[in-house]
Amino acid sequence: MIAKDFGFVLKRIDFRETSLIVTVFTQRFGKINGILKGFYTLKKEFSSSMDIFTYNEFVFYPKRSTLWLISFADLIEDFPFLREDLEKNSIACKFIEVIDKTLPLWSKNPSVFSLLRDSLLSFAHYRPTKLLCIFFIKFLTFCGFKPEFTKCIRCHKNLYHGFSFSISCGGLLCGKCRVFYSDAYSISSSVVAIISYIQRTDFPLVLRIEPSSDDEEEILNILNGFLTHHLNFNLFSNLYLQ
Repeated sequence: MIAKDFGFVLKRIDFRETSLIVTVFTQRFGKINGILKGFYTLKKEFSSSMDIFTYNEFVFYPKRSTLWLISFADLIEDFPFLREDLEKNSIACKFIEVIDKTLPLWSKNPSVFSLLRDSLLSFAHYRPTKLLCIFFIKFLTFCGFKPEFTKCIRCHKNLYHGFSFSISCGGLLCGKCRVFYSDAYSISSSVVAIISYIQRTDFPLVLRIEPSSDDEEEILNILNGFLTHHLNFNLFSNLYLQ
């Protein structure tokens, strides 16, 4: 069977002298591994550089093995602004890294696909650190790891002030339930409101939010603790922030 799909290059490895093996996050098939035979012989079927981040149209042959043959790749978008700014490039690399690390092969996730596309395009006009917060909050939501930021995760009581958060239990705690978790700590009401807004708001409306630098720092620390504990993913590793 021959299939055509759109996808982002997550990883690339040279194979022998002429070929290339890539990991691609596709719209309809999820994450796939593919081989482009004769890529370095300048075959006309491969018009893309197949660099990391690039968005391409692919023709490939789905099969039961983990490595699919890619017979055609046409570049659609290469996001040049990501290669001209170290901070943007570093943050975009974290998007690619977490998708490659956490999503299994062939697992479809159109919400994450759209999130990656919208986030990369938004780097042209929006602050990188804001996009970093938005991407990872929504990524956790779309992958089933959504932290609870509307009520106490233990007793389900609605919360309006005095917010505490536990990384281990993955959500807010009321004053009575906080005592059961040694890792619970206080977080600001503005951060709770921002995270809740991002969780429930789609692109492009989510881009209207403007967290302060202090709120962004607090959100990123929460995200790093949560990602490290639940997904073994360090958000700050190799991350460059101005």
